[in-house]
Amino acid sequence: MTVSTIQLGKVVDVSAGQPAPKPKDFSEDGLPFIRAGSLEGLLSGQTEDDCEKITSETARRYRMRLYPKDTILFAKSGMSAKIGRVYRMRKPAYVVSHLAALAPVGRYEPSYLAHWLRAHPPSTLIKDDAYPSIRTSEVSSLEVPDLPIDEQCRIAAILDKADAIRRKREGALSLADDFLKSAFLKMFGRPNDPNPGLKVLPLGKLCDLFAGNSLPTGVAYLGQDDGLLLLKVGDLNLPGNDQVVMTAREWVAGKGRTGAAIVAPKDAIVFPKRGGAIATNKKRVLGRSSILDPNLMAVAPKQGAPISYPYLRIWFELLDLASIANGSTVPQLNKGDLYPLEMAIPEDLDLTRFDRLFHGSKKLREKQFDELIYSETLFSALSQRAFRGEL
Repeated sequence: MTVSTIQLGKVVDVSAGQPAPKPKDFSEDGLPFIRAGSLEGLLSGQTEDDCEKITSETARRYRMRLYPKDTILFAKSGMSAKIGRVYRMRKPAYVVSHLAALAPVGRYEPSYLAHWLRAHPPSTLIKDDAYPSIRTSEVSSLEVPDLPIDEQCRIAAILDKADAIRRKREGALSLADDFLKSAFLKMFGRPNDPNPGLKVLPLGKLCDLFAGNSLPTGVAYLGQDDGLLLLKVGDLNLPGNDQVVMTAREWVAGKGRTGAAIVAPKDAIVFPKRGGAIATNKKRVLGRSSILDPNLMAVAPKQGAPISYPYLRIWFELLDLASIANGSTVPQLNKGDLYPLEMAIPEDLDLTRFDRLFHGSKKLREKQFDELIYSETLFSALSQRAFRGEL
């Protein structure tokens, strides 16, 4: 079915926000100020009230525009523009200049437009991947379906329901993770702040630390079962590596020449140890033995240590890597930053109980993850049908 289209600028008010005020001009009261970096949190359950705030007096001084509820935002410049996050505002707010703002004028249903933009990311308008930027004039020229408002509302209602199912599945996964962390805190305490009464040892006495080094020459990884992955920081973000690292861009045969390479074992916890990546606080579990590049570090329990891999995994999930990093210009972590961190020594019975809890939760999480994949597939199929005029 062919659907007629209309330019986006004819049905919404397309503009960009204003430059951010100086740090001293933000306050505890006032209305929200949304930055490009705010979108991730807003799309993960936070609200505008969690954003920075400025008073109406400050807004007048900076001649800032207050955008209404249902304005749709996405990044139009910087690396954030490549991610494709689209957010529909739930209350009035001021907006930073790095964001494009599509304010409603009563001629297009905001919920429908938000779904359409997620299915047709504005990031496709970026012409130079090295210097991502989207002009508001290009946004205004986007062709969107020219449907009656009541038809837009009907389709949006169906997609909203499917999206709600998908988000419910995401929430269930998050609750499973939070449950394990809560159990760990109650039983053992926080990293470097264990429960009183438990014996403690430095992490370096209980674990082996693997600081990455230069990688040997490898070949493209095409799913080979043997050998070693050649792991870089960027590989942590590859599809399927969100929890357990099972793939990388390159690989080397196990009997190949590895030189001074650092090999971390299967089940070790791996994380960035240099640069801005530390602040992302990303930790992964190695699904197979891997060679680490100079920007990665890994930790694994020593043989015979009175802790388990599940214990170490949750301990690290609770650790804020940025809080222990050193270096003023370029943040970095080294073995000396990790070695002295205090780790509680669990009683044998408590460790066994926690490991059983972990493995039971893992099975439940796997089931919930399968349900999430199904709901995402359903939502994607409905979106495609909707914007082809088949729903």
